[in-house]
Amino acid sequence: MKNKFFEIEFNKENGAVTSIINPADEHKMNWCIENAGWGLIYYNNTFYIDPLYKRENSVEAVEMTEFYEDESCCRAEFANDTLKITTERFFTDNGCYNERYTIKNLRETDFFLEQGTLGINVPFNDIYTYADDCMVNRCNTHIWCGENTTYINALKMGESEINLGLVLTKGAIKNYSVKNCKTNHRGEFILNPSHFELLSGEEYVIEWQMFWHKGKDDFVSKAYKYPTFVNIEASQFTVYENENIEFTVKSKNSLANLKIICDGQEIDYSINENGYCVSVAPKRVGEHKFNIIADGISTYAEFFVAEELETLLRKRINFIIEKQQYCREDSPLNGSFLIYDNKEKELVFDSVFRDHNACRERTGMGLLIAKYLQTHDNPKMRKALDKYVAFVIREVFDTETGEVFDGVRKNVKFKRLYNAPWITTLFTEMYLLTKDKTYLKYVIKVLEHYYSVGGERFYPNGLSMRRTIEAFEKAGLLEDAKRVKKWYVAHSDNIVANGLSYPKHEVNYEQTIVSPAATFISEIAFVTGEEKYKTEAFKHIRILERFNGGQPSFHLNELPIRFWDDRWFGKERLFGDTFPHYWSCLTARAFKAYYNCSADSRYKKLAERCIRNCLCLFNDKGEGSCAYVYPFKSGDIKGGFYDEWANDQDFALYFYLVTNEI
Repeated sequence: MKNKFFEIEFNKENGAVTSIINPADEHKMNWCIENAGWGLIYYNNTFYIDPLYKRENSVEAVEMTEFYEDESCCRAEFANDTLKITTERFFTDNGCYNERYTIKNLRETDFFLEQGTLGINVPFNDIYTYADDCMVNRCNTHIWCGENTTYINALKMGESEINLGLVLTKGAIKNYSVKNCKTNHRGEFILNPSHFELLSGEEYVIEWQMFWHKGKDDFVSKAYKYPTFVNIEASQFTVYENENIEFTVKSKNSLANLKIICDGQEIDYSINENGYCVSVAPKRVGEHKFNIIADGISTYAEFFVAEELETLLRKRINFIIEKQQYCREDSPLNGSFLIYDNKEKELVFDSVFRDHNACRERTGMGLLIAKYLQTHDNPKMRKALDKYVAFVIREVFDTETGEVFDGVRKNVKFKRLYNAPWITTLFTEMYLLTKDKTYLKYVIKVLEHYYSVGGERFYPNGLSMRRTIEAFEKAGLLEDAKRVKKWYVAHSDNIVANGLSYPKHEVNYEQTIVSPAATFISEIAFVTGEEKYKTEAFKHIRILERFNGGQPSFHLNELPIRFWDDRWFGKERLFGDTFPHYWSCLTARAFKAYYNCSADSRYKKLAERCIRNCLCLFNDKGEGSCAYVYPFKSGDIKGGFYDEWANDQDFALYFYLVTNEI
């Protein structure tokens, strides 16, 4: 099945789409995972054996009963004793690819859809192989399940004007699930229809169109042509409690009898040339869902109201020093900041499972407190910080060699190049707090060792190049400042030489391999004033942007795709999209660094929007969550929750303070 815009191939044995290709693409990228069953129906409504009544009821699998294909269309039927699903695929007059799923109730009684039991597979090719392949053959898949306004904006991972859009034209999608998600594979997406009820013999239709577009703006422009597309724009999807929630609703339609409802109350709006405008003062903190109903179309937007930043910071740091610092004089962990289980109200530590130890990403808690105390006088917090730094020097850092260890008692069993940069930044912040130059001597020691063991080829998250150089200059250690700058320039030159062929790290390819490249080169552009670095930085910024979507939710808007973090850092140990994950702040950091060297104000705005949307990871009790697992289900496990562990999310607050300072 093909036309001049699409080449579609099928598996005639099961009725699935195996290939979606743009004939104009020189790389012939397949936009779907070949053997993952695009368009197959996921139906799981099995009732397990009831031990009391010794009765087992199960629903038969939905299987293909008919298949037909020619050059311009394809038809497949699937059925069991309950449902018949007729799948029709065809090209529209303007060349778009259309898929229609007609669901018919075969029962003699009514059929009620239970959420998450019926879905349609749409396995976009969102897989991390290696960077060069990802640039041309894989996509970042940005999904919005907004009831009648549902869409997917799939962007090639590398810069390209060949990108794939999907807009729902009939029916409603409530949410999505993923299956087979793992470290380098985002998984296979399942679109879950909203609840519907069918009489015997009645039908329900889900239909969408797919089209090529040149990028984010072009996607929105083309999506506006569909009557079901309602676009919701806001400068911020996270606001502080003294700020208004403000957004604009736009559509091709007139949106007659528009109603906007939040917390059961109808919200007033004004109308101007930009659309339907809302400005409302929130009455509480937390999540706010605005339901938008007009012309038979129902959709929504999600906003988060955070406490005042000063209040949030004070509560969070007090929680850390009161609940997350381990104090036992006879333990090597004495003074450390540890993971905290918010449900069980207890500390968590595991020296074997290293992502749960006292080192690594837990450094973020110390960084936050050190930065905060530079502008706040709090003896209790300072005492806790000093105890933590003493722990780091005693257990994690060798003052003679400069080596930073992966575990307490200076454990040498595992080498990890992510760790030392965080310690250099911690010591930099301690100098800025105390003006004790000993900490800068420690920075030199760490960097000497780090660059002797391959650090110059690595893309770490923790180096603060500009901030560290400026700290040495403030201290009057100008020769040391030149030495540090020389190391950092050489490090950045290596990244420039690699270009977009990013090396594999703990994951084959991902946002926080691109973000250090963008940040470091931008900071070197700033400190050297050399135009060539600004030019090189922009190449990485453009790649980094493609990880971010524009959906109308604080969970998604300008937040990068990540999907393995809860598995390694969370209590639930679950693969699946994390929106947000706190490392989103590194994208904000990169955008702000690029703004600093380029004066392009667009990236300053994007940085603020991105990092604000991380604030939902902190509640008004001072608790933190390491991630929000977004899909309705990941495999068979229910999603839509904040992980109960406070682990490493405090980097988001640290980088919020830093990016708003420089």
